[in-house]
Amino acid sequence: MAESSDAPPAIDIAAQIAVLTAQAQENSNRLMALEEENTTLRREKRTLQECLSAVEVTPQQPRDPRFRLLKRSHLLDLLTDKGKKTVTKHDNHVEEPKEPTPERVINVITGGSEISGISYSAARRHARVFVNRETCSSQPPVGDYTDQVISFVDNEATTLINLHHDALVISLLVANCKIKRILVDNGSSTNVLFLNALQEMKIDESNIRRCTTVLVGFNGEQKFTIGDIALPVYAGGINLNVNFTVLDSPSAYNMILGRPWIHKMRAVPSTFHQVIRFPTKWGIKEIRGEQSISRECYRNTLRAKPATL
Repeated sequence: MAESSDAPPAIDIAAQIAVLTAQAQENSNRLMALEEENTTLRREKRTLQECLSAVEVTPQQPRDPRFRLLKRSHLLDLLTDKGKKTVTKHDNHVEEPKEPTPERVINVITGGSEISGISYSAARRHARVFVNRETCSSQPPVGDYTDQVISFVDNEATTLINLHHDALVISLLVANCKIKRILVDNGSSTNVLFLNALQEMKIDESNIRRCTTVLVGFNGEQKFTIGDIALPVYAGGINLNVNFTVLDSPSAYNMILGRPWIHKMRAVPSTFHQVIRFPTKWGIKEIRGEQSISRECYRNTLRAKPATL
């Protein structure tokens, strides 16, 4: 009996299975590729976030080495175009300037205030200025403030020579000279540079502005100054032109940095912690005191008994 021409054609099941298997394999390969791409993107995002977060580290923390590699363009191939733009934006971050190389090293209290005046009448006028909470709040502060917090921890002094009553003595770069034996004295209303130190700095005395003023010590003794001189003082990336009163008097110190410099730096000195801290655009910076030199200066003062202010 002949087969009917209307019968359905035979189905090649094996061929269909092969097609479906190929499609499944292709979809599997696509899924694996997408997962690998997603993993790469997550890794790239994490690397970028960690590198960029390294920009915000505090001065006490080490900078992430991956950020340095990123800045040197060693990791840019791992980033997308958006990531490269972000890194380029952060790459414009201003680095803290390096301390200049000094040309030489110099090893060797009241009065003269630029604000309160250098005479009794000027100081009396300054004292008459009525200051209260209302008048202070009505006047905006002068200068750029960064809302940085300067703090001290009570156990910081455990690394010092305890117990101690040592003065805060530091070293700074002044007029491109490394000056040691600098007394930070918030009880002094003027910055004092002793003549011997000025001569050791090889600065011509003709640069002194001859304007004799009187410094008054704790016991009321008066000491006449030679004049004043303006010198650049470098500290923690900040270079300030500081006015010094030049005094020809024997001293165990080369220089005294008083309230004019301390306030201009917005610094907070602590003799107990043997450190002075101040805000900068690179964060809170600090200068550690040299405790052994401080004790040596105190010992030399008692031995020599120089004329006191």
